[in-house]
Amino acid sequence: MNAAQTLCPAPAGRLGFALLLGLLALAAGGKAILADTLDPDCFWHLRVADQIAQVGWPRPLVDDLSFESSKRPWTPYSWLAELGMKRLWDAGGYRAAVVVQALMQAAFIVMLGLGAVEASRAIAGTPRYLASCLAAAAGGLLSLAYLSFRPVTADLVLMSIIAWLLLRDRRMNQNSLAVWLVPLLTLFAANVHFIALLVPLWTGALLVGDAIELRPLRRGLLLTALSAAASLATPMPIGTLRTVAHYTFRDVMVRSSAIAEMQPFHRGIMGHVSAAIVTLIFIGVIVRCIAAWRGKGQIPLPLGELIWLAGSTMLLFTVGRMSPVFALIGCPLLAATMPNLSDRVLTRPAIVIALAAVSVIGICKLVVAFPASSMPLSVWLNRNLPSYPCAAADFVDQHVRPVTGRLICEFTYGGYLEWRLGDRYQMMMDGRTQVFPAQFWRLLLAGSDQDRRRLVQDARADAAIVPARRSLFLATLLDLQWKTVYEDACAKVLIPPPAQ
Repeated sequence: MNAAQTLCPAPAGRLGFALLLGLLALAAGGKAILADTLDPDCFWHLRVADQIAQVGWPRPLVDDLSFESSKRPWTPYSWLAELGMKRLWDAGGYRAAVVVQALMQAAFIVMLGLGAVEASRAIAGTPRYLASCLAAAAGGLLSLAYLSFRPVTADLVLMSIIAWLLLRDRRMNQNSLAVWLVPLLTLFAANVHFIALLVPLWTGALLVGDAIELRPLRRGLLLTALSAAASLATPMPIGTLRTVAHYTFRDVMVRSSAIAEMQPFHRGIMGHVSAAIVTLIFIGVIVRCIAAWRGKGQIPLPLGELIWLAGSTMLLFTVGRMSPVFALIGCPLLAATMPNLSDRVLTRPAIVIALAAVSVIGICKLVVAFPASSMPLSVWLNRNLPSYPCAAADFVDQHVRPVTGRLICEFTYGGYLEWRLGDRYQMMMDGRTQVFPAQFWRLLLAGSDQDRRRLVQDARADAAIVPARRSLFLATLLDLQWKTVYEDACAKVLIPPPAQ
């Protein structure tokens, strides 16, 4: 028995680790109940699921949710997740969605912690339980702002399992049978969101590292080939790749400052915290590499993991939305390279009892805070901050008669209004940036007042639902003599003058 095992008996250390990691997961899942609201995109995902169900098989769709969309076939690359979201919603309503969001966020944190344990065992020579929990907490700070009830979150959970399997296989000197689940999970993930295309890049990075370090390559070649094939095993592979290329090189909204999650990860107060975490990860990696190079008794970091980290860092500095992807390798390396922390604290009975007690209290708090079956969705959505135009949509539904069947709305409102009023109206826009012509987004973002006037006039809409503050269209609508017929703290409803 080595010194580390003497200081931290394995069963007791694992118990404390499980309780602390469980508490972190509880906090992550609890955010979905206590603080978060549903993502606006989830509502257009539900409407797209209706369209997929109508055609009977996942294939390119011609949009009929918006009157400004291009009307050319587009690829619903998240078809499997969308059908699952729809079935879940039909079975349990928004309350089921909240439960699943909480479980996904909790699962992501758990897998971060387990991956950190595997990396620390492989690199430091012993499981570093406390360090792994701290790394999982850091990963939560990096990632939770980007997790919600939508397909990409489900894919990130699947990819966190894949990352754990890969790190576990590396720790076992590439002798794990379970790693062959990676292609199967990738196949499933590829039909949930195209971000699964990153998996063969991960296995490829590990393969390149093995080649440079003169390790056997046959197993890595097969794993990479199978993962690459699985990542393209969707009913619409060409359309999915075209969509990825569009987002990467041509999407006006992605390249603009209009979408918060597409901005650099280091902006804002939490962005500064994220930047500090990323800096600490790289300090640990660099210090460890220097120590190993100088022959100070440190095992060199595996080159494959470093290449994986480098690729994830490039993605991170591209858009903030890639923070969870970076965390999947960055946080395990943080656990493996941070200064040695004794796990003895996790073996102390008082700490174990306290962790268990706090967990029980937290679970009770979440049960009490969970929405009752009598709570309407509109109340839940706006319980913390008025952000959804629920009352405005009710007003239009009850008091506005469809003539053209068109509604002017803004980017963040479109998905919800398509779900709420889509049986009677088409919206101007929603969050599917790839479905709309580039010229439409350019006029919206950088156009003149005259351009917005033309958009409004050409819309020939029955009404407009716009934010009560910071609206792109409100000044234009008022200038065109539209009349405000409803207003609350969140939104306004306007109708055109009778002559229009």
